[in-house]
Amino acid sequence: MNKIIRNVAPKTTLLFAVLFITVQNSALSSPDAAPANKPIATVFKPVGNVEYQTGNKDWTKATPAIPLYPGDRVRTGNNSFVIIKFLENSILRVQEKSEIRINGEISANKEFSKNVYVRHGQLGFNVQKHPNEKFEFSTPTSVASIRGTQGMLTSSDSSFQLVLGSGVVIVTNLISNQNITVNGGQAATSLANGQLSVKIATQEELNQMNQSNSENGGEGGQGQGNQGGQSSGTSSSGAMAFGFNVTSPSVTEGESFDVTVEFTQTSVSLDTLKTLVSYFALAYKSPAATTYKELPGTISGSSVKFTIPADDAVAPSIQVYVILRTKTGVQVTYPQSNPESNPIVIPIQSAKVNELKIEFTDPSGKRKTMVIDY
Repeated sequence: MNKIIRNVAPKTTLLFAVLFITVQNSALSSPDAAPANKPIATVFKPVGNVEYQTGNKDWTKATPAIPLYPGDRVRTGNNSFVIIKFLENSILRVQEKSEIRINGEISANKEFSKNVYVRHGQLGFNVQKHPNEKFEFSTPTSVASIRGTQGMLTSSDSSFQLVLGSGVVIVTNLISNQNITVNGGQAATSLANGQLSVKIATQEELNQMNQSNSENGGEGGQGQGNQGGQSSGTSSSGAMAFGFNVTSPSVTEGESFDVTVEFTQTSVSLDTLKTLVSYFALAYKSPAATTYKELPGTISGSSVKFTIPADDAVAPSIQVYVILRTKTGVQVTYPQSNPESNPIVIPIQSAKVNELKIEFTDPSGKRKTMVIDY
């Protein structure tokens, strides 16, 4: 009987450290590459003009459930978008006018590694952490190895840009061989002249990263689609500044769920903050509603959980933002600018579940069936 592998979204959002491993471009055509007749990923959701190419064959229109093999290329046209899912559930959301090449190789100790070469364009990524596996991005200017993190990268012949939502990434410039550490909530730029820089990501950059990782790609919204929602960034007012990390699990319509608001940094100690805050709440509403509801919370530690009632969990999404007021009259929101019209958007999956079954042969030669719920 074929084994069943289900694409189960994680229930929590974790922050992982990222290790960097330098590789040569020749790794993309390594003699140890996974056999070409064994798929390592699947085209899950193509929107608009999406094409793929295998070997020297002509570019072909991509349709849902098309398997992708080592060395295959995928490209998107204007106003187009595609979700690519790897067999271990890592997800790429490739934006318009982009081209990538995927590859995989098996090392002597049976470690299965994936590489995504981003020739040009932009993609959002949510890489799952698995033992004995590596996931690597390479571009004309930079290389980075990922183990369990999410963010957005943009590549061209002259530059590499990374916006990181969580985790830690070491970006290395292939021209100067210099590297920098990028933390969650930061943005890095690597140029063809060898220059590297890192800074705190702007709210606009974080919003763009969240949109790149939404189920609809750059078509709007924030969060992680079927992987739950996440948003990280900073807000300030006067002398007070805060770093926030807002997370939620994968959400199904008609079920209550928790939204966790974590203080990643504060301009005062948490003990002092507890005495200063007069009101702390999560505002939320469905896209169709005209007004936000507010859930008050109490700051007792570095994170606070807010439970959204089941009746308010309505597909396709829910909009939220954070409110903090002090006894001295200072008010901070996250997102900071126009939170009511620029909220964090958490996707909600319809209660109706469809199944997509894909048969494949894994790297060890066993026949299996992948079942993707969508």
